[in-house]
Amino acid sequence: MTVAEKELMQSDSMLMQSSQRSVHSTRKLPLTLQVLEQEIMVLRNAMERMYREQATFQSELVIDLSRQLDVKINEYMQYSCHSRAQGETTRSVF
Repeated sequence: MTVAEKELMQSDSMLMQSSQRSVHSTRKLPLTLQVLEQEIMVLRNAMERMYREQATFQSELVIDLSRQLDVKINEYMQYSCHSRAQGETTRSVF
């Protein structure tokens, strides 16, 4: 198993753990947004850490983590806009 594959497995594990912790959050965001916030933070931290290790944005792992982060940010923005349209109160993490 390559270092990149191990890093992705660790990121997936951290995402699962953060999703479980979000259930106990006291913030006033819908649960889905709380989970997405946690996933975004975990992916962002993993991507930043991998960039520091690889010292390049052209690393396949950095690119893969960046793509995963893009997907989560888009999910967050879509859900956030949908929630606002339905009158729910949301706060952006950006």
